[in-house]
Amino acid sequence: MSKVNALLNERLKKNDNNSKMAAMAQQSASGNLTSFAGVFSISELSSGEKSTIETILNEYALGDKANFSQDLSSLLSITSEVKAINNQAALLHGERIKKAQNILVCYRDGAFTAWLLAAYGNRQTPYNLMQYYEFCEAMPKMLRPQIETMPRQAIYTLASRDGDLEKKQTIIENYKGETKAELLSLIRTVFPLSNEDGRRQNIGESATQTLKRFYRDLKRQPLRLTTPQKSAIKIMLQEILEMVNAAKAI
Repeated sequence: MSKVNALLNERLKKNDNNSKMAAMAQQSASGNLTSFAGVFSISELSSGEKSTIETILNEYALGDKANFSQDLSSLLSITSEVKAINNQAALLHGERIKKAQNILVCYRDGAFTAWLLAAYGNRQTPYNLMQYYEFCEAMPKMLRPQIETMPRQAIYTLASRDGDLEKKQTIIENYKGETKAELLSLIRTVFPLSNEDGRRQNIGESATQTLKRFYRDLKRQPLRLTTPQKSAIKIMLQEILEMVNAAKAI
């Protein structure tokens, strides 16, 4: 009887191994089993990102779309992996930059900046990465996948603003695929910079420089405008003039 049990157990082990191998083969064929599976946290692409990838394939197709579905599936998988690598790389950079800062805090002022320049060649990029890491650590872990789907520049800005952490968490929780510009506008509204902050944009100077560039572009070549274009430009110029006249002098 013991020999029979041993044979049955051996048969079950083989069947179990075969099932696992079959499952792995199926995952590999579908593109879900990769060389770094289990190492990186891969988040599903948003519907907008998927649509963009599909549009690229459609626009650049040579005519024969026999492998279109397979190519789309593979490219979506690769895109997810690339984004996962970038997200993990940012966290790994930020973690190490923070460790370096903790070491150099015991040295004279300027040591950390000197190290940043030696390691990265500039200060802004590593500062952004460190703030990104600190922000992710401060947020609940369940929000990490949500953060990873958001535009990185928006997260850098959100992390750098002084303000209530719960309000920042609410912005993350309420994210529904808004663009970088939309998120930045929201962040600047909820967490405005003080007048003394050097990062605060000088609207007057920015508007002046923009109008100068626009004026130079118009002078470079003979101007040809349609009647609707003339009307639209006149209306905008009139509105700008009204805003300038109504602006407070400083």
